[in-house]
Amino acid sequence: MSQLETKAEWLAKQLVQLAQESKDYKQKALLFAARDLLMEQGKRIEQARGQLDGELWSPNQWGE
Repeated sequence: MSQLETKAEWLAKQLVQLAQESKDYKQKALLFAARDLLMEQGKRIEQARGQLDGELWSPNQWGE
């Protein structure tokens, strides 16, 4: 597990905890949306890493 993943998991837990403690609907919605955005960014980073890794090791891409 990378340090970035560890920080993202910690931040996601903090966002959920703050949202659960909040009594304001708009604040809850914002905190849950921030958590969802954080999770989506994590997925996209992982996909980009996989794509980059695949392209770097693809002999078909080496000549271009």
